[in-house]
Amino acid sequence: MSLATKILKRIRAERTTRFKKLNLPAEFIAPNYAGRSIVNVPASIIHILGGHIHTPPLDPAITRGLTTGVQRIVLIIADAVGYQRLLDTLDANPQNGFHKLLQRGANLVPITSTFPSTTTAALTALWSGYTPAEHGFVGYQIFLRDYGIRANMIAFSPAATDHFGAQQLVNAGLEPEKFLPVPALPQTLETIGVPVYNLIEAPYVKSPLSRAQIRGTKEMRGVVTSSDLWVTLRQMLEHHRTERAVFTAYWSAVDGIAHTYGASAETVPAEINNFGYSFEYEFWRKLSAPARAGTLFLLCADHGQLDSPLERAIYLHQHPGLWDRLVMDFAGEPRAAYLYCRHGEKDAVREYLETQFDEIFCVLDAQTALAEGLFGTGNIAPEVKHRLGDLIVLPRKNYYLWDRMDEPKMLGRHGGLAETEMLVPLLIARLDA
Repeated sequence: MSLATKILKRIRAERTTRFKKLNLPAEFIAPNYAGRSIVNVPASIIHILGGHIHTPPLDPAITRGLTTGVQRIVLIIADAVGYQRLLDTLDANPQNGFHKLLQRGANLVPITSTFPSTTTAALTALWSGYTPAEHGFVGYQIFLRDYGIRANMIAFSPAATDHFGAQQLVNAGLEPEKFLPVPALPQTLETIGVPVYNLIEAPYVKSPLSRAQIRGTKEMRGVVTSSDLWVTLRQMLEHHRTERAVFTAYWSAVDGIAHTYGASAETVPAEINNFGYSFEYEFWRKLSAPARAGTLFLLCADHGQLDSPLERAIYLHQHPGLWDRLVMDFAGEPRAAYLYCRHGEKDAVREYLETQFDEIFCVLDAQTALAEGLFGTGNIAPEVKHRLGDLIVLPRKNYYLWDRMDEPKMLGRHGGLAETEMLVPLLIARLDA
């Protein structure tokens, strides 16, 4: 049995052992925070370089034989590149540049995203080493008690007025740098004298989301394209090749493509192949031996995606038996919706969902899901229980809940527990192999 198969078997077992009380559907993948999820990636980086965090590192089988003498670590975050999608792309194209690492002893295994499997929760976990329960960033839209609103946390604006522009909450006094109750990865590494150099697409360098998630870097540099990313990353490694450091880079193209055209669109593997080509010819082939020495390379995603055809939308406002029992539109995600029920109506809301949408939705008690560790364990952030509402609606297959008056436009989505959302790749290799 291959390492990847063993890891996947352990991940699947988590749903029926640790999360047995939640009675999750058989097709769901539960987050495996104990060593086989994205939150364990930054924890491993910290542990390898001599620091401490209570989050466990990656399963030792994943890193065995690869961490001795590591002085520099490269972490590439490839937004929305699901595990099976990467495997299919590599199988279909033997010339993809990442084969160069696999031919030299790299490991390519599945790990899980967080719950919810969405940008705000998952990237924050990757940028901290703390679970969503601990960092509190539990969705694309969250209820902020202190502002009395549902907020779009990509734009940092009220959900009702986000079409008027981003950063409205920042303009109202919210300080992104103080939003999270846990330290960022660079801040943790700073305690042991390890600097972090980060590359991110230029529009995101000073965005509120980046300011909240990415704190304490020694250098933050904007890039324009994936080829620019690989060239600049190589130059950074060469410039700091005698330094004990971490180099991070974020690439969002696949996420944007999949949202626009659908997760199974032909343009998705085309973009992954372009990324692999630039990796090989602009980074790997040109990197000097001194820069490779003692350098560990990690590539993973924050989450995957699945196709979300327009006809799979379930319109909340077309179901008055449900809508009339809610305090407001849902928070969270269309694929992981947090419902706030009117006083005394929680049981009726659950009954309605389970009667009308038995094969479409899985419904969880929000506080039970939190207590059972679906969002992670550790010191739960003070506001999390208020941000989850009363019930969590998890669509099955590729359905999604929709609450806006305008029709949905995205043809690819994520946020839930479907396999294509939850399983992401971890490619781990020594560059000096």
